Amino acid sequence: MKDRRLSLGKERTLKIDKDCFVDKDWIEDYVHLAIVTCRLKGVRLLRIQKSRTRKGFHFYLDIAPPVEAELANQLQWLLGDDCGRVDRNRARIRSGLQGWNKLFERPNARLRAICRSVDALSPTTQ
Repeated sequence: MKDRRLSLGKERTLKIDKDCFVDKDWIEDYVHLAIVTCRLKGVRLLRIQKSRTRKGFHFYLDIAPPVEAELANQLQWLLGDDCGRVDRNRARIRSGLQGWNKLFERPNARLRAICRSVDALSPTTQ
């Protein structure tokens, strides 16, 4: 039986669904957490954008190099993506579905860059 996962392309954008509203300083900490988490998996974070949803926020993290679908889904889980969404994504990946990484936005949703130059924000150990 052919492994359908082999036909999936690599992901350049991680998509995170956070169903809660938090203060700005928490989001700043989240940016630093995302940098460290990506580095642990050998990925560089290029940019983070967010949009407001009815229940919280969606975060879009542009990364390099692009990663396999399973690693992208694991990174999304490590970064706090909705667990039900992670499970659905695993099933989509296993079935070889090309559009496995869905986040549903309102038609008029605006993405706002919250971090453009990640290297400038490299966390230091204190």
